[in-house]
Amino acid sequence: MKNDSVTTAFEIILEEIDSVVTEVNLQGAAFLTNNEYPKAKASMEVGTKLNAFHQKLELLKKEWLSGLDETTRRQVNVETSAATKTIVSGSKAPKTVLVVKFDDGTVLSGGNAAETFSKALKKFGFQRVIELDEKVNYLSLVSKQRLGKYHQTEIDGYHVSTHSSTDDKRDKLLKIAAALREIITVDIVPA
Repeated sequence: MKNDSVTTAFEIILEEIDSVVTEVNLQGAAFLTNNEYPKAKASMEVGTKLNAFHQKLELLKKEWLSGLDETTRRQVNVETSAATKTIVSGSKAPKTVLVVKFDDGTVLSGGNAAETFSKALKKFGFQRVIELDEKVNYLSLVSKQRLGKYHQTEIDGYHVSTHSSTDDKRDKLLKIAAALREIITVDIVPA
């Protein structure tokens, strides 16, 4: 039998809880790496609570599947097209891109903000940026290896954490430029 809508709902919730657990684990690991032990402990406590909640949901799902016969469960079966396994988020703002202008006349822009952001960091010099120890979602902004599940753009063997809004990317570029004593302008324009 295909999943009934209640089983599908359990699966959606369990998948979402798993995503949150992964994020909490990454944050906790980053706190430990940075010797931020009180924050790491708080992340562990949240992780423990999430794990307990996940286990309760698994038990409820098993009770649903084993406690009711298939005929009863079929009564709540909804067509697949009506019960999709997606959670629709709120409406998004129109797509935008970055235009970065350097003092030497170089202008960077591309198909998306992540690409331009990464190219600008490359122009600054990845090693110089790494030395600033900038973070995005508790992870290093630039590293030689892929970190966590957040989106990263790979360029010349470096991984740039690009899981942030276009506004945040602009602000981060301006902050880095100031720290490196580089003169840039960063504009956000419609895609």
